[in-house]
Amino acid sequence: MHSDLMLDAVRAEAAYRAEELRKAGRSAWAARARRAARHVRAARTDVVVPAQERRETAREAAGAGKTAR
Repeated sequence: MHSDLMLDAVRAEAAYRAEELRKAGRSAWAARARRAARHVRAARTDVVVPAQERRETAREAAGAGKTAR
């Protein structure tokens, strides 16, 4: 009797984990599909995005050289 309960528990756990893996696979596939669709939609638009300019690299650190006394 005890072994039957253990077998049922193991089968239930295996079924649960298999379903979770299937769900994870579907969500990963859906994420890739959404990303691809977004890329296609962005390629069809006529929006021009200006190039980003780099900021000056010579910036002073906040409060550098000043001591609090």
